[in-house]
Amino acid sequence: MFEKNMKACPDGKPDMLNVHIIMHTHDDVGWLQTVDSYYDMWVREIITSVVNTLRQNDTRKFIYVEAAFFTKWWEEQTELTKEIVRRLVNDGRLEFISGGWSMNDEATTHYLAIIDQMTLGLRWLNETFGVCGRPKVGWQIDTFGHSREQASLFAQMKFDGLFLGRIHYQDKLHRERTKTLEMIWKASESLVGENSEIFTGVLPNVYWPPKGFCFDTFCSDEELTEENINYKAHSFISYAQDQAKHYATNNVVMTMGMDFHFRDAPKWFRNMDYLINYVNSLQSVGMKVNLFYSTPTCYLNSLHASNKTWKTMQSDFFPYASGRHEYWTGYYTSRPALKYHSRRENAFLQVCKQLITLADVENTDTLTLKKALGVIQHHDGITGTEKQHVAEDYTRMLSEGHALCEDAIGRAMRLLLSNDTILPRLHFCNNLNVSQCVFTELEKQFLVVVYNPLAHPVRTYLRLPVTGEGFLVRQVNRRRRSVPAQVIPIPPPIISLPERSSLAVYELIFPVSLPPLGFSLYGVKMLDDYEPVVDIESGRMPFTIQDTVIQNENLQVVVDGYSGLMKEIVLVQSNQRIPVKQSFYYYEGMPGYRMERASGAYCFNPQHDTAYPLAENITYRVFKGPLVEEVHQFYAPWINQIIRLYKGQNHVEFDWVVGPIPVQDHIGREIITRFDTNLENNGIFYTDTNSRETLKRVRDYQDTYPWNITEKIAGNYYPVTSWTYIKDEAQDLQLSLLPDRAQGGGSIKDGSLELMLHRRLLFDDGYGVNEALNEPGFDGRGLVVRGSHYLTLGSIEDMTPLNKRLSKMRFHEPVVAFSRLSYSNLSRYALSDFRGLKRRLPHNVHLLTLERLDDQRILLRLEHFYESADEPERTVTVSLNNLFRPFRVIYYQETTLTAHEYLYEVDRLKWRTRGDDEEDTDFESELPPTTASNDLSEVLEAEVNESETVNEAEDDHLRITLKPMEIRTFILKVDYYVNY
Repeated sequence: MFEKNMKACPDGKPDMLNVHIIMHTHDDVGWLQTVDSYYDMWVREIITSVVNTLRQNDTRKFIYVEAAFFTKWWEEQTELTKEIVRRLVNDGRLEFISGGWSMNDEATTHYLAIIDQMTLGLRWLNETFGVCGRPKVGWQIDTFGHSREQASLFAQMKFDGLFLGRIHYQDKLHRERTKTLEMIWKASESLVGENSEIFTGVLPNVYWPPKGFCFDTFCSDEELTEENINYKAHSFISYAQDQAKHYATNNVVMTMGMDFHFRDAPKWFRNMDYLINYVNSLQSVGMKVNLFYSTPTCYLNSLHASNKTWKTMQSDFFPYASGRHEYWTGYYTSRPALKYHSRRENAFLQVCKQLITLADVENTDTLTLKKALGVIQHHDGITGTEKQHVAEDYTRMLSEGHALCEDAIGRAMRLLLSNDTILPRLHFCNNLNVSQCVFTELEKQFLVVVYNPLAHPVRTYLRLPVTGEGFLVRQVNRRRRSVPAQVIPIPPPIISLPERSSLAVYELIFPVSLPPLGFSLYGVKMLDDYEPVVDIESGRMPFTIQDTVIQNENLQVVVDGYSGLMKEIVLVQSNQRIPVKQSFYYYEGMPGYRMERASGAYCFNPQHDTAYPLAENITYRVFKGPLVEEVHQFYAPWINQIIRLYKGQNHVEFDWVVGPIPVQDHIGREIITRFDTNLENNGIFYTDTNSRETLKRVRDYQDTYPWNITEKIAGNYYPVTSWTYIKDEAQDLQLSLLPDRAQGGGSIKDGSLELMLHRRLLFDDGYGVNEALNEPGFDGRGLVVRGSHYLTLGSIEDMTPLNKRLSKMRFHEPVVAFSRLSYSNLSRYALSDFRGLKRRLPHNVHLLTLERLDDQRILLRLEHFYESADEPERTVTVSLNNLFRPFRVIYYQETTLTAHEYLYEVDRLKWRTRGDDEEDTDFESELPPTTASNDLSEVLEAEVNESETVNEAEDDHLRITLKPMEIRTFILKVDYYVNY
């Protein structure tokens, strides 16, 4: 691949300014129009026009990015057209860059969703075009800030480089002055070498053409003619020379194209042919500028050939601001329901892939949900920065994919639980988030099947909406043990949710114990003649001004009897009392008729630097029982909360309902939850990066450029996908918040931590959507959102690993199904718990992906999910030998992160780096020498022998070693057991 790219790239001239002209289109997979509408309106015509135009001149080049669109176009083509495209790809004239299903957002996406959508696109490109179709460069040109984890993932995909479009305007000016727009990004503090480092460049003009040189049907710039070519050529030369002042080599890049450009590709190429030829003709009279068609890969190769030593960086590019009062930090929270839907469907897809693999189920459709999730990770999808009808179309796509996966999961469950057809049809309840399930409300006795997608045992609690108050619960296994249960009323604000259609007024709560990658079964029976020993009303505490306490073995939560707000948390074991006040506040969004930018889907721009409390005194009720204790708080008709402590757990749950946000006074509001403590964090707080590693944040400070902070609130907001925390070293205390979806947040003042929950705004912020972020919700009166946070509080050493484990459990929640089996006759049926693993994985190893590729091949990803600073155990070993119950692993072949290339095929560029205080070093590959043979059996035999020498005593060639934060990807050759 490396040599072929070099041969396909034009030769620059060492004594001239070489201008790499990159012809491209940026095609959003949904934004102002749906993904299908965009394809029908423009994209089909764009790709067809480009392919036909490239054939006319061998020097022309073009790049394409979004596999979601290209695969759709490919399916419509004749074999002749496909062969033409293959030749263009082989010749390096049509090049795929990035190659994911979409150009994903980097702030609000979960790392597994990024991996999945990139895998979907890159594997299709590899299967369709082979080695010449494999992208080697990331192209994140329109995302609104850039995460460190995204760069780390690209490095693990074995990309050679990454190009960015949007960074903070002050950062951009600083890098221009210091000629540091190109660097080596050290994107992990745990991973080392090539697994974390990637060459990164910031494009000079986002991704747009220079002013006056847009030749698309969308543009009004005049075409080049004999009358204006001399003036236009010198104008272009001047632009290139000015740009070169900010870069470190004699190579500069010029992006030619923009959103949905090139419907008339001949017009673009005709003008650029003319410009290139004319400027290059001036070399004969001493002009030292050389223009040619290029690609990001060719440009990267030219930079590599300069043999320059590059500076390094370790932070990220958040927050992004395009001007003094234009901080794009609102989209961290925009469309919270869509963000939640995407997160849950991402987890559901993993269950779908696991169970299909474990049960060896054929003829199942996971591709529909994969494609839907790939589209929604788009930087105008999960961000919430699309029009309302597009968001609704995304939801439709997810729902269709979910239904197909649900059918597959039902088939797999029945096969795994009973080796015949004795198990009736399984039912799923997709509205448990609003305490609604028709099955549990109407059936008086039923079977509950609970699947644990984690490779570790899980003890948790189920909450099922029911109509009665008395129930018997029994675990369906050899012991037939009775399970304790508790019934609690559903709060009126949840009962009255507009989208809820339910008879249930109670929730049945009982604990479940789940094996790794397996099921547990529970029988539930409603008691018709149940008479509670203590009336459930007695669980409601009478009105009092005395403090109220809910507690379990680990924590006590103290609620102020006068205000009704939480005011203190007690650590039971140490009897340490920490003041923690929690309440809800709102920021007033800047309106559109002011001089400053309005708060909108992208931009968070509060009118004032003050968050206003929603209530100083609230009403509340308390419910206590053997399994859970709850405080039901009522702030206002549109905002309510449950504070919850389960027996045996070491976190507090905050279950909140917000909406519809009132706007009758014509004020847009942005709702936050805030926790105020006595912790002295000195302006320092921490956030995750795409749910993987943790980054230190400092209020009003950036470590890569001198930051003149112009927005005290919005400028200190950062994306939080899975956790954020503050800590006090002197007290040895850390307070953490774990949301159930991506949100924006920060520590605006010491001792305080806040997260934004919901936004309803009345003005557009002027970035192209032309529609206010005013979601109508189910009944048109405004969107109502229900969500939850986990709060952990304790010693710093204990909290970090706890948060990592909880974040995995929050994402990979158990999947619950129901059947009409009679409670009294459960013993008749040959049903028992199923375990997909014969032994659990080590505590710090996560089974990230288990996916059936065909009858004998499985895609497996294993992840060490602790950072190097989290625990003393730096490495861990896992053996695949006799690990899975339904099949045995014969051998494996390791691949890149996205499973589109075997590791032995990888040959990355090597870069010379210099940090601020470092000597020159070579960034070299740590891979073993590449194998000349493409014979899979030879390579596997070599890897087996190498593995055996690591530990000959155990003679286990299926051993895998993982370092902190390392993800290793394998294609397994397996043999399914007939009976297991």
